[in-house]
Amino acid sequence: MKQMLWLIVFSLILTEQPGFTITPEAARKELAQDNIPYTAEAMISYVEKGNTEVVGWFLAIGMNVDARNEFGETGLILASEQGDLEMVKLLLAQKADVNAADLAQRTALMNAAQNGHAAVVKLLLDRGADVNAASQWKSTALHEASMNGHAATVLSLLNAGADLKRVNNAGHTALIEAIIEGQEPIVRLLISSGADVNAGDVKGFSAGETPLIVAAMKGKTDIAAILIAEGAKVNTRTKDGQTALIYAAGAPGDRTEVVRLLIEKGADVNAQDKKGMTALAYALKKRDLDLFKILMESGATE
Repeated sequence: MKQMLWLIVFSLILTEQPGFTITPEAARKELAQDNIPYTAEAMISYVEKGNTEVVGWFLAIGMNVDARNEFGETGLILASEQGDLEMVKLLLAQKADVNAADLAQRTALMNAAQNGHAAVVKLLLDRGADVNAASQWKSTALHEASMNGHAATVLSLLNAGADLKRVNNAGHTALIEAIIEGQEPIVRLLISSGADVNAGDVKGFSAGETPLIVAAMKGKTDIAAILIAEGAKVNTRTKDGQTALIYAAGAPGDRTEVVRLLIEKGADVNAQDKKGMTALAYALKKRDLDLFKILMESGATE
């Protein structure tokens, strides 16, 4: 009786380990019957198709679970991008490298985060995915999830230790990327998790724009209001001497709403940048009569 019980338990263990429920010989026969070549390219194509059975045959025979396509993507990277949780489980059960990166240094976690596949993100993190790994553009999974508005994924990444201060090649934190894309709920979440509302860009060509300056430049009035309410300084200057108000006045498109907000919150309407240009001068330069009137009515003199 005891021996029979152990056989049942062992059988259950095997069935929970995808890819081990068929012998290599039987798997080869299955591939041959379906005219499927035993190549890495073929296995990866079936990963993309979401066919765990066929992928299991390849793995049972002994195919490298970390085989790559021409872009350096492993099956795990592709399955994670697609949010195929069952395929991800299969590949991880066969010891797929959770931190493998493609030719652009993108990992499975980055791809899953970009597309908001929260369950896959959680599983990858549980299996040891590096939460702060960066692509060749220095973007992390947190950058990807934030700019695309995936709140549940952002929260999982933060709980796993994602670095709020990490900047990409553009000098942007996750907060600034969320602002650029108008992801208001993400902005709130990042700030509540400790993102610095006054941190300026520090990379290369960046002039040191703060989150508020970026919001003003992009015309994101509601986000600008959130930032100010959370302590963003209205009159901070960049390396070029420009304030949020000057950036807003010079940006293309209608910026009247965000300009009204900035003035209401204490923006200096007569501040000059290092070229000697004021918000009024930029409004005049782009022939924005409405903005020109608002600034004049608010005390602009130059």
